[in-house]
Amino acid sequence: MYGRPGMADSSTVATFFHAWRRRQANRQAAEWLEERTAARLAVAEAPEEIRDDVRRAVDTLLEGADGEVGAALDELRRLLEPYPDLRGRFCRLQIVGEAVEFLKSG
Repeated sequence: MYGRPGMADSSTVATFFHAWRRRQANRQAAEWLEERTAARLAVAEAPEEIRDDVRRAVDTLLEGADGEVGAALDELRRLLEPYPDLRGRFCRLQIVGEAVEFLKSG
């Protein structure tokens, strides 16, 4: 009722945007946890003789610096080359897809 007609109450707008940002952050956190879990499950399926190296490459893709992405992706490809089914599983991971897109955009 106060102020100019047709103007939104600024406290209502601020509350709405605060809630929206919180929902977005929660959604992003849930997606990140889901992707980390999918990557960890894929690593667990790797043969024991390459599992530690695969884990390091995946950890670099998940948490490494931008400059390390290309080398980690190359290492992952090299390690999985003899295992076509496992290579396909890793190629479907969002983190691998995002790493490929990151390298293409750079």
